[in-house]
Amino acid sequence: MKEPYVRPFQKEDAGRASEVLVGAFQNILGENFDALTAKHFSAEILIENAESKDKFNESKTFVAETDGRVIGVVKVTAGENGLGVFDYVGVDPECHSLGIGSLLMRKAEEFWKEHNQRKITTCVLAGNKKALLYYIKNNFIPEGYCKDHFYKGLDEIILGRFLENDNI
Repeated sequence: MKEPYVRPFQKEDAGRASEVLVGAFQNILGENFDALTAKHFSAEILIENAESKDKFNESKTFVAETDGRVIGVVKVTAGENGLGVFDYVGVDPECHSLGIGSLLMRKAEEFWKEHNQRKITTCVLAGNKKALLYYIKNNFIPEGYCKDHFYKGLDEIILGRFLENDNI
């Protein structure tokens, strides 16, 4: 496998990016993964929402690629008020533990720094220990807990990270 790298999402990436994200969220949500969730990660919706900018927010999607194949996806948002969001991330299961998540996080950090973000928030399924450790490893700290947040019976942990104290 060639050295993976991260670049901006292109519409040609949509099919493979959709596969990666649907696979990741099916794995996480199990029987709670439904058609509505799948629709959020359809190729058409990924193309439509890959980039957006208005006077308050800017969002951008990036992909990790190797050997001409998309193996990871991340979407991030920067707020005009300095509050950013780590919207979502997914890595091809065949590429877990190869540093792809770290590459995507570094690209997200660059984006937030370029947009002068002060604080970043995200949420993670309470039972998703692997993702929770990923966020903690990347300087996010748990800040709250939401019972039955996206789905009944699935709780979310709210995480935050202050960038001004980072040495990235």
